Amino acid sequence: MKRTNVIRVLYAREQAEYLEILADRCAALWNAVQYRCRQLFLKGEPVPSYAKLCSEFKECSAYKALPSDIGQEIIKKARKAWDSFFALLRLYRKGELENRPRLPGYWKDRKTGKRTAKVIPVKSPKSYRLTARTLSLTLPADLRTKNGHRLVLQTRGVLRFSGTPKTLELKCDQVKKRWYARQVVEVSKSVRSLKPEKHAAADLGARILVALAVEGMDQQLLFSGREVWKDFLYWTKRIAEEQSRLNRSGRRTSRRLRQLYRMRALRLKHALAALAARVARTLKRHRVTVLHVEDLTHVRDEMDFGPKNLLVHNFWAFRMVRNLITQACERAGIRVAADGTRDSLTCAVCGSRVRRFARHKALCRHCGRTWHADANAAAYMLKVSGSSKGHGPEAGPGKPLRYRWNKHRWQSRAESAASRSGPKAAQAA
Repeated sequence: MKRTNVIRVLYAREQAEYLEILADRCAALWNAVQYRCRQLFLKGEPVPSYAKLCSEFKECSAYKALPSDIGQEIIKKARKAWDSFFALLRLYRKGELENRPRLPGYWKDRKTGKRTAKVIPVKSPKSYRLTARTLSLTLPADLRTKNGHRLVLQTRGVLRFSGTPKTLELKCDQVKKRWYARQVVEVSKSVRSLKPEKHAAADLGARILVALAVEGMDQQLLFSGREVWKDFLYWTKRIAEEQSRLNRSGRRTSRRLRQLYRMRALRLKHALAALAARVARTLKRHRVTVLHVEDLTHVRDEMDFGPKNLLVHNFWAFRMVRNLITQACERAGIRVAADGTRDSLTCAVCGSRVRRFARHKALCRHCGRTWHADANAAAYMLKVSGSSKGHGPEAGPGKPLRYRWNKHRWQSRAESAASRSGPKAAQAA
């Protein structure tokens, strides 16, 4: 499986000029390839393949101005853009897409007409060397100096994944005004040891982000999204204030507005990534081998809460939560199966219909048990997961264990109390 290392690139003023020159030349080659493909497509002729484009642009000045590995990767990215366009076009003709896809565009600013420096891709690890401290790149012949033919840059960050290095991309973040290196690494899959099957189920929601039920545990785990939702609302308010200020001045966007959008997205993803890591650690500690989740694709289509409902349409990133949990479980050697069946109105113990007398409470009149609705849904999903052992809390539902987000990690109430009493105990000692 492939993973990506993201690391920040530090540079001096002269090195920044080299990066800008390389990025501008990459944009020039990209625009030349896209112009050629667009003209052929508009004439009704087939778009050339990657091999034909390489042979055609081999003598082009824009291609010669770059190292071969960078030039070939630019052409490959341009051809992949057309592959994606044709795939979307087929879906549109089948009626699966509402809007017709647009042709791959150019790397340029429409207002000024100048090329925009977006990315510097490197095809092979032969042309670069990335460590936790430095990044070296091969320079074109006209940019090489007496000191050498490589550009050596300082880096800051941690290489999280180790494996076989593949391609690398240097990309400029226009909001932060920084350069980042993204390295693709081929990582070997975790080998699962032969051990008894043990199942768990995760119910994804908006207010309770994840309700987790584990085989053999009478207590379900609930990850409350209340604090994450409050933080999301705070940054949404800041965004609205900035948009109001821009409207009064007759402007539509600004760098400050883009920074606020970026900050809101990063803080949300940080909380969800920490949640996924906590779920994976919990499952690994209980020796779970299979996690069942529900496929929530098109789940919003049946919801009618109004277009301005931020909780459902903006905050609830269920696909991101599912992907992060899947990746964390894969690293822990746990298989994720998207075959769960969610039903919060059926009792997970006796199978009778329950009554929702409150938003988060469910009462089973047959067995007299009172459930948390999301905990009941997770336990029911675990019960009907298909295992021959028969899941679900046989002794009845216990009080679920709640986890809350404290801007840094997910903690239960007991862990929070212990962390608060720790310094006092240390002072008393």
